[in-house]
Amino acid sequence: MEYDVKFPDIGNYDLKKPGEMALYHAHSDLLPFKSVIDTTKVSLEAISGYYHSTSNKARELGDYITEEWAMTSGMLYSARVIPLSYYSLVLVMVSLLEEAFNTLCRAYHIMKEYEIEQKDMAGQGLERAITYLDKVAGVKGIKADPKWEYVKTIRDARNMIVHNGGRVTGKTNAYEKFGFYLHEEDKRLGFEYDDIIRMYEAILEFINRVFIIEPIVSTEKNNTE
Repeated sequence: MEYDVKFPDIGNYDLKKPGEMALYHAHSDLLPFKSVIDTTKVSLEAISGYYHSTSNKARELGDYITEEWAMTSGMLYSARVIPLSYYSLVLVMVSLLEEAFNTLCRAYHIMKEYEIEQKDMAGQGLERAITYLDKVAGVKGIKADPKWEYVKTIRDARNMIVHNGGRVTGKTNAYEKFGFYLHEEDKRLGFEYDDIIRMYEAILEFINRVFIIEPIVSTEKNNTE
C-alpha cells in the first residue's frame, strides 16, 4: 500500500478545453481521496488489533473484566463501526463523482457561453448532468461507456445508504451482477476495503474516459431537442 498523497500536475491538462479543465478539478479531489481510503483501512485495522491484543493480554493475566470489555468492544467495532466507516467512504466518493460532473457542465456552460444551464434540465444529480452534456454540450456516448452500469449501481448504493440505512429496496439484480454483498436477513449492503477500492478505480476510469470525449455540437448551440 502506498502512502504518498497523489495530486495532478496541471501541466498535463489542456485548460482551454472544458473537459480537461473539469478533469483536472476532478483529479484534484479523487486522487487525494485514495489516501483517505487507505488511511481509513489502516486506522480500522489498528483499532481492531488493539482490542484483540488487549483481550489476549488480559486473558494471560487472568484479568477477565478487561478481557470481556475488549472482546465486547472489538465485536461491536467490527459489527458496527467498520461497516459505517466504509459507508461514509461511499458517500464521499459518489459526492465527488457528482461534483465532477457538475463541474464539467459548468465548464461547458461558461467556456462555450451556452445560455442553457444544467439547472434548466429535467431530472437531478448525475442523470441531469449527463442529459445536459448530451443535449447542450454535445458530449455523446456517456451511458455507452463500459463502466456506466457499474458506476450507476455505485450511485444507487449510495442512495440506499442515504435513504434506507444501506438496506436495498426493490430489485437486487444489478447489485448481484457487480458482486455487491447483501446481508441475507435484510438486504443490507456490506463493504470491505477491496470493494471500496474497486468502486474507486471504476469511477476514476469512467471519468478519465468520459471527460476527454470531444463534443459534437450542432449549429444551434442551445438546441436541446
